[in-house]
Amino acid sequence: MKYKYIIFTILILLLVLMQSIWIFKDQIPWLRNQTFIRYAQAVLAACKDEQFAPNCYDREIPKLMDTKGLSMEDAFAVTRLVQKEDEQYLYCHVLAHKISFRETERDIAKWKDVVARCPTTMCNNGCQHGALMRRFNAEYLTDAQIEELKPDLADVCEPRGTWNPSEVERSMCYHAIGHLAMYITEAEIPRALGVCEGVGVKSDGRNYVQTCTEGVFMSVYQPLEPEDFALVKDVTPKPEGVGAFCSPYTGLAWDACHRESWAINRAKLRTPQGLVDFCSYTNDAIARHICFGAVMNNTTVELVVITGGSADGLRTFCTGLPTGWRGHCFAYAAKRLIQIDPVYMSDAVGICTDAVAAQTGDTCFRELAWYGMFSFHKDSKELRAYCQQLPEEWRQMCIAGPTDSQHPDMKLQLLGE
Repeated sequence: MKYKYIIFTILILLLVLMQSIWIFKDQIPWLRNQTFIRYAQAVLAACKDEQFAPNCYDREIPKLMDTKGLSMEDAFAVTRLVQKEDEQYLYCHVLAHKISFRETERDIAKWKDVVARCPTTMCNNGCQHGALMRRFNAEYLTDAQIEELKPDLADVCEPRGTWNPSEVERSMCYHAIGHLAMYITEAEIPRALGVCEGVGVKSDGRNYVQTCTEGVFMSVYQPLEPEDFALVKDVTPKPEGVGAFCSPYTGLAWDACHRESWAINRAKLRTPQGLVDFCSYTNDAIARHICFGAVMNNTTVELVVITGGSADGLRTFCTGLPTGWRGHCFAYAAKRLIQIDPVYMSDAVGICTDAVAAQTGDTCFRELAWYGMFSFHKDSKELRAYCQQLPEEWRQMCIAGPTDSQHPDMKLQLLGE
């Protein structure tokens, strides 16, 4: 009887343990990861026959939030697993929009919390955009309503509670406000620019008007979803009409209007001379420099990301540019990879190594050192881990952060998509 009692007790304990594991399986890291692996494999299987699998991932991963009840963080965990299997999917900006859009939909009152929960550096910070867009989904506001809204927008990108965004995160957040401004003004560009001017200037001297303004004009030239196309269908000019379209604007808005039109001029920009010609709309050296960075964002995706990490096409492209542009070509390509996802760090360093062979290595490595300081917080373990991947002679600059004299136009660098 004694042994029967012991066996019976053990069986009861095992049943309780198994039931507890089943109930709390979502709180057990190993079991959670196994579940996410299964979901990722299902997504990969569903998309394996697609002509362009990333578009399929953009559809399938957000569905898991509806069918499986995944949180935003869970969906990004599945995304990371899919990325490990398909290296072409590191550029997941559109997916991040959709994930945070769905998360915000669950409780719109917590939209600012969703912004603060967005993963740092992943999917080029697209997560913030989706939360903002859902909060004001299909709402066209009067000038009076926008004025009431500005205090909310003025602090949504700023540190609060335990959230302390890096400069890149803040900049991308203000960029998202530019997209949002187009929606709440029903694509009235002057009013949207007014939103940027009203929330982008900070009392401590920081200024995010440029990146917000780029968000306004990106909405004009790069609609992503059906509602985006509907919003700007009567606004977006033809490539030959960009000059006339931009003529009413001045200063940052005039530059951004021209610069963001690269999206409707892709065919011309696939050659080095096409890039030079496109950015010659202005005689201002810094504006041309920023234009160059904007075009290189897309060129890097086409020549490196979509090709699975091969830099052969990029090397040919950069060395085909005039001498004064070559160093920045390699530098912006390397930075763009980090901007998309820091897992590209070895590829970025490889691009700068190619730049050394082209006698422009200093420009490239300096850009990576500078960008690290704006992607991560000073003295953080993340910054040190990033900087350790650079050649020894650049590590200390990376950790300390370059000075204004080392990067004179650092405040104007394009941080957009």
